[in-house]
Amino acid sequence: MTAFGGVSVDIGRRIAAIICASTALLFSALSPAFADDEAETFIAGIMLEAKPFLLNADEAARNKGIGELVEKYVDMRRAAHFSLGQYARQLREDQRETYYTVFAEYVTPIYQNLLSDYAGRTLYVTGSQTLSARDIIVNCQIENPAADDPLKDAVVHWRLYRSRDGSLSLFDAGVTTPSLELWLAASQFQSQFKSIVANNGGGAAGIDALIAELQAEVAKFTN
Repeated sequence: MTAFGGVSVDIGRRIAAIICASTALLFSALSPAFADDEAETFIAGIMLEAKPFLLNADEAARNKGIGELVEKYVDMRRAAHFSLGQYARQLREDQRETYYTVFAEYVTPIYQNLLSDYAGRTLYVTGSQTLSARDIIVNCQIENPAADDPLKDAVVHWRLYRSRDGSLSLFDAGVTTPSLELWLAASQFQSQFKSIVANNGGGAAGIDALIAELQAEVAKFTN
């Protein structure tokens, strides 16, 4: 079992190669900023909603429930833009909806795998870090883990965006274990996506190639 479950199997031909120092630099660079009680309460509520799904022994029902939470709480458009890095500025209007749609189809199973690794366990909020007024990280760990639980020391990170009206949404997730630290959008997706775009000429052509590749990966999930 790995911190991100099946991500490293098929999706991860590239992802597995990107578990590198950039992820460590991202998190280690965070200063010990003040906590955000509102953000912690927000994530605690999501973890409470997730609890019955994580404790459900039926994998299909568990994934369905997690998928519903992902759809409800993850800001897929923000995550999609963030994952493109500097290429987000080159996303044409006629590409947007196709990219947003396939991005959501691509990342939802990854979020399902992330949380499914914690099946049979309960996650609780352990603290938060405020990077800015709009950018917050909330941390979770397993509640009362068994001494031999391989994930007993794992920390799950949820990165939140606070909009101008004060509402909160998720746009990235990460995991830290004693031997591994990685983030989805901030490192894995950005490295993977930017590489595909750059290797296909950049700009609109490169983004078209990325969309095609994501569509091909999504097709593997459903076949």
